[in-house]
Amino acid sequence: MGEQVGASGLGAARKAQRHESREDELVRAAQGGDREAFDALVEMHGRAVLGYLERMGGPFDAEDLAQETLLQAFRRIGTFATGTDFRAWLLTIAYHARVHAVRRKRAVAAQDYAVLANVPAPSAPAGGTGLEAAMRSGLEALPEDQKTVVLLRFGQGLSHAEIARITETEEATVRWRLYRARRVLQKVLKEWAPTNKGSGT
Repeated sequence: MGEQVGASGLGAARKAQRHESREDELVRAAQGGDREAFDALVEMHGRAVLGYLERMGGPFDAEDLAQETLLQAFRRIGTFATGTDFRAWLLTIAYHARVHAVRRKRAVAAQDYAVLANVPAPSAPAGGTGLEAAMRSGLEALPEDQKTVVLLRFGQGLSHAEIARITETEEATVRWRLYRARRVLQKVLKEWAPTNKGSGT
């Protein structure tokens, strides 16, 4: 019985050794510019990267981040130390890709607030502050994509074409998002108007 367990353990060790040897060969080939070798490495470890990013969750597309991770890995394959854990190296890149995505999202959010803070209050009798607060509230209630196009269009004065390039969408999509956002903001204005009129009489 002990001999069988020992043989089984030895077989597993040899299989792992063959796997590591094959991986090292693929890494060396990929570092030499062999794209097929790198694709084979992706086949071996790509699911682990995608699974990690999916479990991390958040307002990000896991597949997009996985593709970004693998692209970075391909570009930086020359920096990988042969003989170390390739999967761990990939997961490290995936982690940093997600961290950067979070930072980019926070930076955009901070910019949004900065733009709002610098927008002058509309001229209105005794009720300008109330209108500004109402508009801020209306903007915060918008979905992220609609708020983005509103801020770029009216906060930054960009054209539909420029916004489409920035958001990587079609101009028709930008126009539709603006239309949907305007409907929400117009409702805010209508709800505010009676209060404003009453304060001026």
